[in-house]
Amino acid sequence: MTFTKLPKAISAEELLSTPLPPVKWIVPGLLPAGLALFAGPSKAGKSWLTLWLCLQIAQGNPVWNREIEPRTVIYFSLEDTFNRLQSRIFQLIDGGDAPERLILQTECPSIGQGLEEQVESLIHTYCDVGLIVIDTLQKVRVSDGNGGMYANDYKEAGALKKIADKYGICILLIHHLRKQTASDPFDQISGSTGLMGVADTSWVMQRKRMSQTADILLTGRDMDDRTLHLR
Repeated sequence: MTFTKLPKAISAEELLSTPLPPVKWIVPGLLPAGLALFAGPSKAGKSWLTLWLCLQIAQGNPVWNREIEPRTVIYFSLEDTFNRLQSRIFQLIDGGDAPERLILQTECPSIGQGLEEQVESLIHTYCDVGLIVIDTLQKVRVSDGNGGMYANDYKEAGALKKIADKYGICILLIHHLRKQTASDPFDQISGSTGLMGVADTSWVMQRKRMSQTADILLTGRDMDDRTLHLR
């Protein structure tokens, strides 16, 4: 089927008669292309879970019983060392093969100071990039002091969403929760509502320290709200 690139303005009649590509999923039903936000408490296991997710996608292994296509994954693990990453990967693959499709970096520039150019360079260098993870968002932020928190959050997240949309990939930002509780768990995401406003998909991890179980609450523009129960 041939898909048509639409103009910026279009009638509803023309829109309904134009074949458009379906949503592109990195993990079917859970993680589409676009900008995604994964927030959770400090030391709750977000980085472990994220590294496992990167390995599964790079190897083309099922993710929570969902079949996926192997894709190149670029993981900016900005709070870790290569020594720590090596140790964790050894534990996660448990004697298996480490995938060539997983590219690891522990340093990068900040948003507006070279990060966008580096990300685009990596997309052109490695074939079939499907997922780029930035762990954590705070490590690549630079507040310019102009405007309010909402405006800064929206501007910085928007710069990364622009790249995700341009190349049809997912950029997943690992972030923290506030310590204050809220009736809506998504209101606990640190920062202003500008972050979630830009993100196409948001995940919030709920887990008590030392607990063997965790819940991940998911919401997004291209999916129904749901909760994953992990053990």
